[in-house]
Amino acid sequence: MKPMPSTAVKQANRQAIIDHLYRHGPSTKQHLQMTLGLSLPTITANLRDLEDEGLVGRGEPTESTGGRKAQTHVFAAKSHAAIGVRMRADGVTLVAVDLYGEVIARKRKRVSYRNTSDYYDMVGDFVTEFAGRVVRSGSQVLGIVFSIQGIVSPDGSAITFGQIVGNTGLTLEKLTRHIEFPALMIHDSDASAMAELWFDPSISDAVCIYLERRPGGAVIAHGTLYQGPNLSNGTVEHMCLVPGGKPCYCGQRGCMDPYCSPEALLEDGEGMPGFFSVLSQGERGHRKRFDEWMGYVAQAIVNIRSVIAGDVIIGGEAAQYLDDDMLTELKHRAESLSPFTTDFTLKKSICIEDQNTIGAALRFVRDYVDGICGRMRPLPRR
Repeated sequence: MKPMPSTAVKQANRQAIIDHLYRHGPSTKQHLQMTLGLSLPTITANLRDLEDEGLVGRGEPTESTGGRKAQTHVFAAKSHAAIGVRMRADGVTLVAVDLYGEVIARKRKRVSYRNTSDYYDMVGDFVTEFAGRVVRSGSQVLGIVFSIQGIVSPDGSAITFGQIVGNTGLTLEKLTRHIEFPALMIHDSDASAMAELWFDPSISDAVCIYLERRPGGAVIAHGTLYQGPNLSNGTVEHMCLVPGGKPCYCGQRGCMDPYCSPEALLEDGEGMPGFFSVLSQGERGHRKRFDEWMGYVAQAIVNIRSVIAGDVIIGGEAAQYLDDDMLTELKHRAESLSPFTTDFTLKKSICIEDQNTIGAALRFVRDYVDGICGRMRPLPRR
């Protein structure tokens, strides 16, 4: 076996130090020496270089045991950041996250979505102003990721299906004319699933079902988001549940969307909090609507699992109102509709604020952290 070239050894040592600080928090030189098996001069030289680059900083000295306090070194999570962008019918949301995926800045702008150059230029200016604020706070911006309500082309350069807000054909080039940072587009459900994986790397194989006003889905395989060659895996909202049934915005009839959307629970003028409040009081009409909706969601789970027999993660707006008893009931319904017995876990999504916007930003964070730590897999949280 040939020895590693000196440059490769240096790179491996550097990555080992960064990886340890990233995963385990503050460490002294002596602790790094004992843990990593590297010489003290090697550790000292690397830490000096990493401090100069801004990736490592000085932490609090250790408690004294009678001698000189040892200096700790910490990973500089805020040295870099990525920005997620969500454009919806009623506004634009921007979120910046650091290298741990923690939100360090957030801004919203109430403005109606318009598929026009003026609108996209306004969004570009809004993003540029926000990015400048992030840079001035001390973080280098890795890139901008747009969380899209629509299907992104295989090369990531355009929206091939954007019926929800009418932006089919929108290109990344047009969207970023006023943005000087690297930029990407990602389906909003895939972005939400990236957040699931980041904050819970124990997830292995699962289908994420996001019960938003316009439902969506994503596929996780072997601990990685699996988008497929056309970036359209997980579009469960357009599977047929009721042949010839209610019309869907896609132009077909009987899709999952009109039956499993939380809109199906609501009457005119009713909101989600109000519906579930009345439901908890046992009102029969609300219970009947809820039972019917749960039946369709259960059938959707059965259909999905007949193709991908993984665990199921339920997220989106509706999931915030589903308690443990409701989730247990949903799993039992799905099991009763299944033609054969299978063992799977059904659990609630992390359901964090701006989940798909944070998940979008994590697309750049993940790649950067994998690169500096020398790992191409989800990183366990500290």
